[in-house]
Amino acid sequence: MNHYIWMPGLVLCFFLSCNSDDSCENSRIVTNSLEEEYACNDTRYSLDISTTEEFEVITNLTEYKDKVTGTCDPSLIDFTQFDLIIGKIRLGSGNDSIEYSLIESCNEGRNLYVTFIQNDAMIAPVVTYHVLVPKDEANKTIEVKIFKQTRA
Repeated sequence: MNHYIWMPGLVLCFFLSCNSDDSCENSRIVTNSLEEEYACNDTRYSLDISTTEEFEVITNLTEYKDKVTGTCDPSLIDFTQFDLIIGKIRLGSGNDSIEYSLIESCNEGRNLYVTFIQNDAMIAPVVTYHVLVPKDEANKTIEVKIFKQTRA
């Protein structure tokens, strides 16, 4: 008879402890680069974008030709599968590489984290950064967050 009393209490505790936030997990969205996908050479310095914005989302070949210049052949880019998120930034020292991570966050939406791995060179380059994102992801709101990290 005692188990009839504590079982409903246990079930009630279970339902009260669960909420919709428990099932939400951050997920990483796969991105690619022009270097990896189309063998373009070091786009940090070989591409440039004409923009006053922090970054642009390029969705087709016409937009690319209007806004982007450089050595990468735009006719190679499959704009039916990808959109190009591209921007530029002036750095305070030399740049070794750029790392990208596109995260779907439960609390913050979609964030593209761009990390510039810096070195001690006494130059202040203007560097172009970019990622290719799946077409369905670029149509959603994406915020770009810039970080600078000095290589140890």
